[in-house]
Amino acid sequence: MSKIDFTAFTQSPAVLAQEIDHYRNWRISGDLYTRALTGPVFYLIACLLMIWLADYSQKWSWLVTLPPGGFLLFWVLRIRLKPPERDAGSAAHVRWQRSYWLLIQGSSALWGGVSALVCYLQAEADATVMVCLLATIAFSTAASHTFAMHPSQARIAVLGMILPSAILLLLPLLPLRSTGLTLLIYTFYLMANLRRSAREYAGQIETEIKLIQSQAELAQLSLIDALTGLPNRRSYESVWQQAWALAARKKEALGLLVLDLDHFKLINDRYGHPGGDACLQQFAHLLRQHIRRDSDVIARIGGEEFIVILPCTTIELSCAIAESLRVDLLQHPCVFEGESIPMTVSIGVGVADWIQDETPAATFSRVDQACYQAKREGRNRVVKT
Repeated sequence: MSKIDFTAFTQSPAVLAQEIDHYRNWRISGDLYTRALTGPVFYLIACLLMIWLADYSQKWSWLVTLPPGGFLLFWVLRIRLKPPERDAGSAAHVRWQRSYWLLIQGSSALWGGVSALVCYLQAEADATVMVCLLATIAFSTAASHTFAMHPSQARIAVLGMILPSAILLLLPLLPLRSTGLTLLIYTFYLMANLRRSAREYAGQIETEIKLIQSQAELAQLSLIDALTGLPNRRSYESVWQQAWALAARKKEALGLLVLDLDHFKLINDRYGHPGGDACLQQFAHLLRQHIRRDSDVIARIGGEEFIVILPCTTIELSCAIAESLRVDLLQHPCVFEGESIPMTVSIGVGVADWIQDETPAATFSRVDQACYQAKREGRNRVVKT
């Protein structure tokens, strides 16, 4: 999940509503920028392909320079007009979105004009017209998915790309009325598809906001382990449910580490509870150094048991993180009252299996068993499931 200031979610309802609106606009600005960057490139490629197929360089020399130059200009402008920073405020993001949509609408309208012009100039279903119509269908379909964050603006972009060709082909002056009718029917499908994509995008944003609010509520309740400063078991269980549900809905990778310090009772027996507490604090510090993404969650769920939740992380990367942590712990023993206390850790590693795991508890159980297996096989090792 993207970085966000959780503290505002613990304040008054007015501040809460303002921060939610701010987050939503910031998130939309980022998505709009990244999703719209490459559009003019494909317009340009398709335009050059049509120019080559129809040999417009001989017949219509201005077609060789003006439309490609326009698409290139729109591409440069889209790259240069970057979204505001996170702390710029909702109003700044809304203004930026309006400006950016002018660039998107401009390039969409330019493509719509080029495609209609090509159909008019060719006046028959040749290779150039087929490339033109296929590109128009592909671009309008992509727009109905890509720009779901602003459905009204996306409708304008889609119609700007597809309607000029559809209307022109329906006129009696060209023998392509059936093709024009097909494009017109397809336009209605795109409008329905856009409505569905918009609902899915809005649902994704709302799910993220609910997860953020849930994490903030946990922080407000001070569900933090007093010794290590990490979230405690109650915090972990709530966040794990939310993270698992979000990853399951999107079918994304979700890594989980279950860690258990080896022979911790012997450390307590030899150095006393103050020594054991120092070891726990040292291990928590080491965890924070290795687990640094804002979306990751570290928790202490028992005496010497810890959990790490790794959203959007494959089994290979989860194992690499676990092994790096295990080796680093060997190299950084805890120093207590001038004496070095060596520590090792057994780690179970796994990712959620969206076919096998029906609940968050099922995923945890598999990874927990891998941790027990590491203990049985001699400790100080990483076992994946």
